[in-house]
Amino acid sequence: MKPNTYIYLLTSALILISHSSFAQDEDLDIVKNYISVDPILPLFGTFQANYERGIGTNTSLGVSFGYKGSSGVFEVTQISFDRFDSNDLNFSGFKIIPEFRWYFQKRKSGLNGLYLGAYFKYQDASADLGGVYRSRNDEVSEILIDANLKSSVFGIELGYKWQLKKGFFIDLIFAGPGFSTNRITLTEISAVPQAFYDDLSEALQDIGIIDFIDPDFRVNGNQETKITLPAWRYGIKLGYAF
Repeated sequence: MKPNTYIYLLTSALILISHSSFAQDEDLDIVKNYISVDPILPLFGTFQANYERGIGTNTSLGVSFGYKGSSGVFEVTQISFDRFDSNDLNFSGFKIIPEFRWYFQKRKSGLNGLYLGAYFKYQDASADLGGVYRSRNDEVSEILIDANLKSSVFGIELGYKWQLKKGFFIDLIFAGPGFSTNRITLTEISAVPQAFYDDLSEALQDIGIIDFIDPDFRVNGNQETKITLPAWRYGIKLGYAF
């Protein structure tokens, strides 16, 4: 099933269940809506908003939408190896994160306290990869590539929500292990020597975790490269309940 199909199904389920919960409001002790933003992500050029809706006395469905437009106040580390140093690498794109939560305590004052959840994240980001590459034969090539990364992440999360005064709250996700399936596409704007991709693959394997998961991992131009990696989610949100 394609990632876009996952997004459609999960978002449709969220809308249907939310409408159902409104119809049952008179039978629920907890009828709460929560909107929040991540105050840290803008420092990294990303803006993310979340909506959570209680569907029971201690369960909820939520969805987050995020957009990354730049690297923010922090410069992105360049891709570098022996014969290549890239220009600044700034990924931009969007992400969507549907999630389900189960709160350990039932509270008539709202959904707060310790919770366990499950989430799915889909993101699509692109960047221009450029620089000068010098081969082992001292041949110099200008590299200009359109890089695209599509990721689908499945995981669980553990967090805590503090209800503050006048409807405000703090939501902290402190553990969110999962796994991601990633599709990397490098589209050449100008011709790139194969030696560059060989050296790039070796440099990525030197990171360690990629070589451990897939010792035959290789990046190639003008085609899709797939790899599955561990993932981790964490964050803090400030919001308002109504």
